Amino acid sequence: MSVLNQASDGLYTVLIVLVRAIVRFGPRSRDDLILTCGGSVDAVDASQLRNTLNRWTELGLFGQENGSVTISEQYRSDLGKTADEAEARLPGIVRTVAMLADNNERFWEREKSKSADLSRAVAWMLAQDIYTLDGNVKKLAELEGAQIADSAKQTIGKNDTRWNGLKAWMLYLGFARDGVQWVVDPTDALRDALPDIFGSSRELSGPAFVERAASVLPVLDGGAYRTKVEESLKERSWPRPRAGCLSSSMSRAIQRLDREGAVTLANRSDTEGLVTLTGTSMRTWREVSHVAFSSARKEG
Repeated sequence: MSVLNQASDGLYTVLIVLVRAIVRFGPRSRDDLILTCGGSVDAVDASQLRNTLNRWTELGLFGQENGSVTISEQYRSDLGKTADEAEARLPGIVRTVAMLADNNERFWEREKSKSADLSRAVAWMLAQDIYTLDGNVKKLAELEGAQIADSAKQTIGKNDTRWNGLKAWMLYLGFARDGVQWVVDPTDALRDALPDIFGSSRELSGPAFVERAASVLPVLDGGAYRTKVEESLKERSWPRPRAGCLSSSMSRAIQRLDREGAVTLANRSDTEGLVTLTGTSMRTWREVSHVAFSSARKEG
């Protein structure tokens, strides 16, 4: 299976429809659920509904109880009680499900790899210099070919369908944004993860913040999936960041969260360690010794 193969494995928009239907109408048989989502309507591709249901059942978002399709128990309360709540919260749940260790065990395999194709592709995109990255799918394929050390066994995008699927999923999951052009930016994903990153703490050292962020979102700097991808890259085509320096993608997200007031950055002399935020070509932006969590946002 593959999350990124939109033609055969469904779209996130289809996933939204399925989740909304279950939350609004309750558990129902597979056939009834497909019909509820418009499966008998000529304009609706019922195979997309079936394929998306299959994939996300295998990944663990959906389950079965007494012959009916339902949201798996561990995610029900997090989705809320209304369809609108569920749709708003679904990206965070999908990030959690897709990045579970059980769904990424066959990280570089092409068959039966569950959601590993999504995890490794997102990790690869976040490892790039986002200020020089060309989002054109042909350019992305060329960059992959130049960077991957063993392209016979390790792939990222593979073809246009998967590259386009990746770009769509990254937007939905908060690892990119769209405006004048599509750009890599994990700010939304990192913002959503802040409560899990900080836990009961109100402030973390810079290195501790990065370490905890990597444990929650393992595609970020230092995360398990990011590390696997970076180990596969040729250093002559992908310069490895200096120790303590964050990628341009992580730096952008942290800087934006500071500007909006979600976190407050500091650089103190009584430091437990520093992390360095970087821009294009690893240019130093600022050094950070501590990151504080704030529920308030700055105006303007």
